[in-house]
Amino acid sequence: MTISDLGSIGELIAAAATVATLLYLALQVRANTNTAKYNAINDIINRVIKWQSRIADTPDLMEAWTAGTKSYLSLSIEDQVRFTSVAVEMLAAIESTLETAKTDGIKPESVTAVRAMVHQLMRNKGVREYWELSGRNLFAQDFVKEVDVIIKDAAIADPEASGPLPFYMPASAIEKKEMNPDSTHKK
Repeated sequence: MTISDLGSIGELIAAAATVATLLYLALQVRANTNTAKYNAINDIINRVIKWQSRIADTPDLMEAWTAGTKSYLSLSIEDQVRFTSVAVEMLAAIESTLETAKTDGIKPESVTAVRAMVHQLMRNKGVREYWELSGRNLFAQDFVKEVDVIIKDAAIADPEASGPLPFYMPASAIEKKEMNPDSTHKK
């Protein structure tokens, strides 16, 4: 074997090593992308759970949320602040998720589920009042436009149709609570 033959073998080995390295890197990028997508949807799930727990575990927040979904405008200033803190927390999580979706950061079916959350929230008259009064001024314009489209459909939805609590608080459930205040959970 000549030196030229050894050089050719060396080039072949180097080319094979380069291909192997590129394949390894491609697999790593794919794994990292999948991890990022999982983390994005996991973040929204954790934020929703935290949001629901805060409402359920804090009687003042639960009362403000329940009354506010019926009519934000009829709330006291203190309850408007409570309601706003809860609404902003949830809407900010949703906005973040939809922003991540723009770069294919989460699966399309997850985006559909998040939009369904917005739809359920906006079925509440009080949430729509809050959105029109101040909520729309707190978020990016592309998110505001998306919510405005969803509101048109949510505003005409059947108010007695069921929806997931506490996203949608049907008037009948709120009225039952008002008629029987002793049924509330107290710590």
